[in-house]
Amino acid sequence: MYVVARILEALLEGERAAWRLAARARVNPRRLSQYLAVMEERGLVARDGEYYVATEKGADLYHQIREIIEQLTDADLQDAVRRRGKKK
Repeated sequence: MYVVARILEALLEGERAAWRLAARARVNPRRLSQYLAVMEERGLVARDGEYYVATEKGADLYHQIREIIEQLTDADLQDAVRRRGKKK
């Protein structure tokens, strides 16, 4: 999920060639091509020649993922997890 979010985040900044996208999203280029194939098949990204862009569906998914991550990393939630860990 984090890799997909990093890819979409980079594409929301603007269209990118695969090699620039790999560097920006911190993903191995070979692995990136696998992700992009699946993401393109599912309508999350589109390809325009050598450039990739996030689709509206991809942007929506990115914002949903960010919301989930923010909820999971909320300070109150982290404190609750730490307190629970100390009880064991």
